[in-house]
Amino acid sequence: MRMMGKVIFLWCYVYLWAPLRNLKRTICGTSHTTILVYHRVSNESLDSITVKISQFQRQLDILTRNYQVVSMDQFLSRRGLPRRKKWVVITFDDGYFDNYAAAQMLYKAQLPCTFFVSTGIVGTSRSFPLDIRMNRKIRVLSWKQIQEMSALGFHIANHSVNHIDMGITDLNVSLYEIRKASKDLVTHLGNSASEKWFAYPFGRQENITEDIKNQLNSLGIDYCFSAYGGTNPKNFDPFNILRQGVNYGFSDLAFKSAIEGYRTRIH
Repeated sequence: MRMMGKVIFLWCYVYLWAPLRNLKRTICGTSHTTILVYHRVSNESLDSITVKISQFQRQLDILTRNYQVVSMDQFLSRRGLPRRKKWVVITFDDGYFDNYAAAQMLYKAQLPCTFFVSTGIVGTSRSFPLDIRMNRKIRVLSWKQIQEMSALGFHIANHSVNHIDMGITDLNVSLYEIRKASKDLVTHLGNSASEKWFAYPFGRQENITEDIKNQLNSLGIDYCFSAYGGTNPKNFDPFNILRQGVNYGFSDLAFKSAIEGYRTRIH
């Protein structure tokens, strides 16, 4: 009964309430932007940061048919300007090996995407903290694959060097991680690197400090991205850009409700 009640609630949210709210926002030029954040697209090791391959394809089809998907630079460049339609931006975090196949799916669907990568883990045999805790080995992207993804037109951006929790790490260490990751991106990708965009690891409010945020400009960072849910108004905070995570537990209805602004924390 509880599950049925939630389905009914989400259906009403997506198909009854959201259209009325969106109409008002269209008239006022205040439509929101939802930034989706993925990590892994795989049928193996399903967890809170993984979507199934068929599920991801289905979500791309939903986005293509029903929403206006824009690139990250288009979203950022239109900050503060009237927005008549709601937008969706697609992002990936970390740099798992399966992101390469996901990029091919995105390219085929002609959908833009930004990949935030941890520069000290990609191109190595190292594992991300979640996989270490779960005692599993999951491959990561090579720099050659990342370069090929960049050549296809996808943005590659900063996700620190070693995927540390900056909420509990020494300030100087955290600042070094951000600065070094930007340099790594430029070294491997040249002018195509999006080194001024930074998504902090783990993405919750407690995973970054105000001291770090206050020094991002001095590190050459123009935009900082979280991952604890929510949508962005036209006058979004450039150092707290909200993103909504997606995982294998999302039904198509839940996926649409997240785009419409129903916040779901997946971590």
